[in-house]
Amino acid sequence: MEHLFIPGKNKDLAPLLLLHGTGGDEKSLVEVAEFINSDAPILSLRGEIKEGGANRFFKRFHDGSLDLADLEIKTKELINTTRELAEKYELDFEKIIAVGYSNGANIAANALLQAEDSFHKAILFHAMPAGNEQPAFSIDHRSVFLSAGLNDPLITAKASEKLVEILEQRGAKVETVWTAAGHSLTMEELEAAKKWYQNNQK
Repeated sequence: MEHLFIPGKNKDLAPLLLLHGTGGDEKSLVEVAEFINSDAPILSLRGEIKEGGANRFFKRFHDGSLDLADLEIKTKELINTTRELAEKYELDFEKIIAVGYSNGANIAANALLQAEDSFHKAILFHAMPAGNEQPAFSIDHRSVFLSAGLNDPLITAKASEKLVEILEQRGAKVETVWTAAGHSLTMEELEAAKKWYQNNQK
C-alpha cells in the first residue's frame, strides 16, 4: 500500500496512523496530524480502491451503499499492512492511534468494532457505522474521539450518533464533539482532538 512515514521528533509519543477521506491521499491529513502533535511519528496510507479516479479504502455500490464484503477484506488488509509497516519502522502497534476522516474514519471505526487484533485508540472525524452485524467481543479497552457536523450532508449527525451508540454499547470509551458545520473539518474539532490526544498517551 502506498504510504508516507514521518519519524517525528519523539518516538515515545503515540504514532498517528492517517486514513484520508474519498479523493484524498497519503498527504491529505499530514497537517492535521502535525496540529494534533508535531513531534509524533506519522504513518499515512493511501486507499487502493479507485472510484471515478478518487482514492478510497473500500468499495461502495452505485447507490452509495457500502460494499460490506469488500469492507471486511479491506479492514483486515488495513490492520495487517499497519502491523507490517509498524514493524518496518519500529513503531509500537499497540500505541498507534488511527486518525480517520470520512471514508478513512469509516474503515477505522469498522476495524475497532470488527477485529479483536485492531487499534486500541482512534480519532474519527465524520464517521458512520457500516451497518454490518456486530461481533460479541467487548471493546471496553478501546478509546475513541469522534467529531461530527450537525449540518453534514454526507455523513449525517444521526449516522454519527448511531456509531457512538454502537461503540458505547460494545464498551468503548467515547468522547464526542458536535459542531454546527458541514462535512469540512473545523478548528473546534482539531483543538478538541489535540487535547484528547494529549490525554491519551498511555
